[in-house]
Amino acid sequence: MRAWSFSSLNQYYTCPRQYDLQRNKQVIKFSESVETLWGKEVHRAMEESMQEGLPMVERFAAFQPYVDKIKALSGERFVEWEFALTKSLTPTGFKDENAWCRGIIDVGVVDGDRALVCDWKTGKVRPDSDQLKLFAAATMAHYPNVQTVKTAYVWLAHGCTTPETYTRADLPKIWEHFIIKVKHLERAYQHDKWTPKPSGLCRGWCGAGLSNCEFWEPKR
Repeated sequence: MRAWSFSSLNQYYTCPRQYDLQRNKQVIKFSESVETLWGKEVHRAMEESMQEGLPMVERFAAFQPYVDKIKALSGERFVEWEFALTKSLTPTGFKDENAWCRGIIDVGVVDGDRALVCDWKTGKVRPDSDQLKLFAAATMAHYPNVQTVKTAYVWLAHGCTTPETYTRADLPKIWEHFIIKVKHLERAYQHDKWTPKPSGLCRGWCGAGLSNCEFWEPKR
């Protein structure tokens, strides 16, 4: 079983068959939509402004205040931080073979026993705290002195945030939550069983095709 991330685990729970076809068999090739390409541009602009001090280009100027607020904070700042943890929840290299869990945090600031972690979102507002939980737990694993992590999804297109705060006391519940989910993924690998989960995504939004999944339908 390969190392899991929030996005890969989320894909498995959306549809195990799609996960297998894309990540294992590589039958489905990831195709970037207009929305994902725009999201990449936004992330790149935010990263450059954060790291190089460049002002945001005119079309992204509305997002400049978010960058300025982060830059004004004291502490150690990280941008597009690639983290990885072993199965014993100890830090390891992002590409190391013993990596059990991986992720990339858009931006964060560590200041003493506190940290702030933010994830830029360019799509619809869909508050689901799982990704924030994982990022908070990973931050505390890499920074043993951090006791409290304030996290937030920053919904750039909507001008709002959905914050969540986690403490070191929350870690057992956070990891229990993910370990239970990962065990289902492990069993799928053990038995090579990838049961499809039909949904509206089957109507042309999934690249499986009818030859790979009986629930696939052309886009209407």
